[in-house]
Order: sequence, then C-alpha cells, then structure tokens
Amino acid sequence: MTELFRSAIRCLQGAGWAYEPSTSAEDGIPAALHTAPETVIRWASSFSVLSNSDDTVWFLSRDDYSTDAEGAFAWNEWEQLSLQATTSDDEAATVSRFWKRHLPILLSVRNGYEYVAVRDDGAVVHGTEPEFEEAVVAFSHFEDLLRYISAWPARREQVVDRLLFDAAGS
Repeated sequence: MTELFRSAIRCLQGAGWAYEPSTSAEDGIPAALHTAPETVIRWASSFSVLSNSDDTVWFLSRDDYSTDAEGAFAWNEWEQLSLQATTSDDEAATVSRFWKRHLPILLSVRNGYEYVAVRDDGAVVHGTEPEFEEAVVAFSHFEDLLRYISAWPARREQVVDRLLFDAAGS
C-alpha cells in the first residue's frame, strides 16, 4: 500500500501540489481517526502537508485531526457549519448522524466549500455547500481514489478531477 501512497503523492506533485513528509510521532491516533479504516489512517500519516499550489484544496493529515491542530479550518469544519445552520433538534440530530458515518479526508475552499470523505462502509463521497449532507459516491473504496489519482494524467472526468487537477492548470 505504501507504493500506492507514493504513486498518488507523486502524481499530485506532478500536478503542482505541495508535499511535506509526515512529522507526527507514530504514538497515539487522534480520536477523530479511531473508527477510520487502517488504510485511511496510514494515508493521513504519510504526509504533513499535501495541498494544491494555492492552498485552497488539501488532504487532511494525521496532525489535522488532532484537537490542538492549528489552521484556518478544523477537520470537521463543514459539520460545524451545518450544525450552526440547523433550526431544530431534529435537523441537528440528522446532521450529526451523517457526520458520524463520514470522515472528511480532503477539504476545498477554491470554488465554495467542498469535501471528499470516507463513509463508514468504505465508500468515498463528495459533497458541497450549502447541503453538505447531500453527498454523492465518487468511488467504492478509498484505494480506488488513490489508484485514480495515480493514473493521472489519464482523465475520466470524475468529480474529483476538478478538485485535484484543474487548479494546477492541467
């Protein structure tokens, strides 16, 4: 799997993405990652920075999931925005149930707020504002996303192409 990580990162770098190797200690997994698939934990642990050239799209690193992480946006920022927009306890419960099943792995502020998340069944979904919880399945498995990235520049017009590669002018 490590080779798949390296391949995906190399392709993103080829598309103009910034990469910095992981600086986090391997002891202790942030609480937000406790229910994440092992592959997602290892992916998030394989870099400290992985972002497009203008820092408007980025994969969340292991450090980003930490409660003391610094940054303009928390790993669960879109959930917090949705909760603030609720007008009833039922709406808030629905939003909370959705995000209990979805772990954001990539955030974007380039053309409004968007995310890519891994659902608790392993599917990778994409969502946008204003209704973050109306996500669509982009890939059946997280590894499929990494293989898709690794196949760049072969393009199949998947929704993530715009997030991952268009900002680089490719």
